Amino acid sequence: MGDGLDPFSFGFLVRAFTVLFALGLAYISFEAWRRRGRSLLLLVSIAFLAYLARDIIRLTEIVYPQTVSPIIVSMTDILDLVTLVLIFFAVARDESEKKWR
Repeated sequence: MGDGLDPFSFGFLVRAFTVLFALGLAYISFEAWRRRGRSLLLLVSIAFLAYLARDIIRLTEIVYPQTVSPIIVSMTDILDLVTLVLIFFAVARDESEKKWR
């Protein structure tokens, strides 16, 4: 092959960085919840964990493409839904807290 960037390596690097970034965001939001005790931050932390789990599954699809199955694809779709639902509840809860202040 030439001197160009291999798309497989680039895809792996991007997904690996995304996994690490999601892990960092989950940790930061969990620590913020632990210090402040706001349920909104706990919901955001769980949403980041769901996103992290989804990205780990998708990272394994790159590393072990032979393990891809419809069940795994369905799990990532369910984790996408869980992430969006948790973010929605976090935003809705924050808005309801603002009304009571």
